[in-house]
Amino acid sequence: MKRTVKLEGDFLNEWKYRVLKEVEEHQGKIVNEMIGVILSKRLQTTRKKLHERFYSDYKEKYPFLPSRVIEGSYIVAGRIVKSFRERKKRGLTRKDKPEYKRVVITIPNMVNWRFNKVSVTVLTHKGWVEIPLMVTRQLIRYLHESWRVSQELKLRLVGRKVLVWLTFEKEVEVETKDGNHISIDVNENNVTLAVFEGFKLKELRRYETGLGRVVMNYSLRREEITKGHSTKDELVKKKLRKLRERERKIDVLRKTVKRVVELARDLKAKVIVGKFSSRSKEKMEGNKTAKLRHRIHQWSVVKFLEMLKTQPIDVAEVSESYTSSINPFNGEKLKKRKQVVEKVIKVLNPYLMTGTAHEGGGVKVLKVNARYLESGEVLLERDSIAPLNLARKVDGRVVVFPSTSPNELRVTLYDPLRGVPVVELEVIKSKEKLRHG
Repeated sequence: MKRTVKLEGDFLNEWKYRVLKEVEEHQGKIVNEMIGVILSKRLQTTRKKLHERFYSDYKEKYPFLPSRVIEGSYIVAGRIVKSFRERKKRGLTRKDKPEYKRVVITIPNMVNWRFNKVSVTVLTHKGWVEIPLMVTRQLIRYLHESWRVSQELKLRLVGRKVLVWLTFEKEVEVETKDGNHISIDVNENNVTLAVFEGFKLKELRRYETGLGRVVMNYSLRREEITKGHSTKDELVKKKLRKLRERERKIDVLRKTVKRVVELARDLKAKVIVGKFSSRSKEKMEGNKTAKLRHRIHQWSVVKFLEMLKTQPIDVAEVSESYTSSINPFNGEKLKKRKQVVEKVIKVLNPYLMTGTAHEGGGVKVLKVNARYLESGEVLLERDSIAPLNLARKVDGRVVVFPSTSPNELRVTLYDPLRGVPVVELEVIKSKEKLRHG
């Protein structure tokens, strides 16, 4: 497992600032030169090939620079070119070559830098420069939980301060039981899980994240703030900075990932997710209205998957094709024209009640957007279909219906912020009507 920690250094004195500024300028210039050579000569971006091509030449050209500064330069150049080539294939580039503007000093090997828990010391062309760090609770936790610092160090000058990125590594043994799976479908406002134990469907969980509603609310707030004003106005910029959409979304995602990991570790289950890339998101955004494009672009599914893959669990990605159009209980194609209902259900959430609110008779409710799809006599909760079919793709078996009646499907609603079940939605088909228990 790897974790990157962003730390802030103390204010630098004049000498330290000037030395690091010179290293930053040299590395920025070298990286841009290397980018031009790699693209013009159509070089491979592997570390070995770039070392053979650049190291000797630039060591001769800049003999005063530490060797790891040059090594860090061709590593950064290779990463930039690799990303540029991938984007160019998809028609997402406007220039002939990328430009390295926001320089991050990259030192790939601990030969030229040291870490002593409270400061980072870096070897430069003027000697060793010590950068005292502002210790955080996150850093203390990693230092006391058997994590070790990896080789690469990144620094960025911001005024007279330095931002430091340290990467911590830890080896964790992941144990899984055969037949124990957790398949996940990430939707705009919820994350739905199908939990299998011994190849049998144990339960369906739905974590109500509400991220789609968060995106729309912040969009309206930004529109209100900028209405009739320029975004360059200092007062407008100050108000926009106070919006905390990203922080709120990341907080919900972290807590949802935490619930999934706890469940997977407890059951020793393999986690199955659908393949979803930035390219998939771009395809979805095509031919959509501006508002819908914004919602899809802000959708946090890619970030959720990235966070899940960094956890101490076994994660498998499978294709999402046809997972929403097949009945997981009989393998037949679902008739989309038979979408029965889409309605908002207000669910009492006792875990959100405070003592004062309870005494005054005021309670908080959770609004759930429920969608159901009909196939024969079975009524399926729409967001539960994809995770059930994802498990089928790994297991190869048709899912056994969990209830005694073929006309009902239960989904337990969870609050990701507290990890507690809110209520169980029991959906029963009766005389062409839906009843919620």
